[in-house]
Amino acid sequence: MLVLAGACGAESGDDAGGSRKPATAGSTSSASSTPQQASGSPASEAGKGLDQKGLDRLALTAHDVPGYTVNTVTGQGSPVDHDVLTTYRAVTPAPCRSVYAAAQLGGLHDFTAHVSQDVVSASDDLGQHASVGLTSYTLANARTVMTELRAALPKCATAEMRPSAAHPGAGLGYSGTQSRSVSGYGDETLAFDATQVVNGGGPSIPVTVLVVRQDSTIATFLSLNPIQPPTIPQDIVDAQLKKLA
Repeated sequence: MLVLAGACGAESGDDAGGSRKPATAGSTSSASSTPQQASGSPASEAGKGLDQKGLDRLALTAHDVPGYTVNTVTGQGSPVDHDVLTTYRAVTPAPCRSVYAAAQLGGLHDFTAHVSQDVVSASDDLGQHASVGLTSYTLANARTVMTELRAALPKCATAEMRPSAAHPGAGLGYSGTQSRSVSGYGDETLAFDATQVVNGGGPSIPVTVLVVRQDSTIATFLSLNPIQPPTIPQDIVDAQLKKLA
């Protein structure tokens, strides 16, 4: 599907309860006024990060998000590629590597486990959807991922980010990065909008990204749409963060 083909912060207040809206490009996302709590698992408390089996259990299922289909891309028995870090680290300009990695549902640091999924409205394949990545790190590395992304976003508003030609995915890049305001999720939250660009005259597609650190696991939500401003469905965000709590 075209709108998911590219998939693998600042802070503000949010409304509690009431009607929820999607996390919309260029706007503040709605969220519970009570931040999500840390999972408290032994691995998490030790700062070691979850192993693959532990993270697999926290990934979404169709039961968690009624009305959506859930397709697992990596994790839950599908291969997890640690070599993708080499591609992220080859992105130019160098200060924007963490932004590119986040738009690919990842980060620049080695991880203990990873799951990525496409979650799409069962009633309309071109409608509500998100790509969701869960990445577990040591607690120190999870915090560093967020720190690096927070520092990089202001530097990358006019940059076109892509890997060097020798690496996979060199034809796919991002430009026009703009932080957007969001809060109320997890231990740390960042969000940004950008444009996905393709070499060779491909379409330029607006994307919106939400990155949430919950203890040593980072959840990244991405939506892209070539027709209208992309939105991340709030029920997908809520369902995933509930499982991480």
